[in-house]
Amino acid sequence: MKFLDKITNEWQRQWAMAWFLCGALALFWGFWLTTERGALDIAMLVVATIGLVCVVALAFRRNLSGNGLGITANLGEIAVQGRMGATGLMLAPMFYLITHLYGLFYWKKNQDGDGNMVPRDASVGVWLITGVFIAVGLAVFPWLNEQLQQYSFIESGSDAAVSLFGVDVSWYSINVIAFVLGVTAQTTMILRYSFSWGIWIVVNFVWLTVNLVNQNYIFAIQTMVYQINAFVGLYGWWKSSKLSNTN
Repeated sequence: MKFLDKITNEWQRQWAMAWFLCGALALFWGFWLTTERGALDIAMLVVATIGLVCVVALAFRRNLSGNGLGITANLGEIAVQGRMGATGLMLAPMFYLITHLYGLFYWKKNQDGDGNMVPRDASVGVWLITGVFIAVGLAVFPWLNEQLQQYSFIESGSDAAVSLFGVDVSWYSINVIAFVLGVTAQTTMILRYSFSWGIWIVVNFVWLTVNLVNQNYIFAIQTMVYQINAFVGLYGWWKSSKLSNTN
C-alpha cells in the first residue's frame, strides 16, 4: 500500500511516464510485427497512443487530459472503424464520446482544490442498479447484436476461444461480456464511482486470459499495462473518496 500511496501522490508524474513508455512500446511492437504499416495502421497506432494518455489521466482524475483526450481518441476510432467499413463497431466509441463530453462538464463541477475530480462511494442502490444493468445488458445484447449484423457489429459464432472448467466459451460470448461490462465501467467511471475501476479490472482480466491462451503475447502485454493502470486507478479513487467523506 505504501508503494501505491507514493504512485498516487508524489510519484504521479514519474509513474505516468514509465507506464506510458511501457504501453507505447507494447503498441509499437504490435504495430511493427502484426500490421503492414500502412496509413490506416499508422492511424490506429496514433489513436491507441492517445488512448494511453487518456486512461492514465483518468486514473489520476484529470478532467481535461482525461476526458478531453478521450474525446479525441474516440473521434479517431470512429473515423478508423468507418474507414474500414465496420460501421457497427463505431457505436461503442460513439457512446464513449458522449460520456466523455458529459464528464468534461460534470467533473469540472466536482473538483478539489488542486483541480482534480473528487470520486464518490456507491450506495447499495447504485450497486443494485449496476447489477441489474449488467444482467439486462447481457440478456438483451444478443438480440440487439442480431439486428446490427448488417452493419458489421460483433460477429455471431460458436467457435470456442477458451475452455474454463471443462466448459467451452465462444469468442462471441466473450465479446458480449466484455462489451456490456465495458459500457458499465465507462458509465460508472464518468459518474465518479470509484468501483468502476474494479469493473475495468474484470474486463481486462477477460482479455488477458484470452490473449494468453491464444498466445497473443503482444496484446497480452498491452492488456497488462492497462490492468496495472486500473489497479492504480481503483486504489487512488477509493482513497480519494474516503478522504472526501471525512472532510
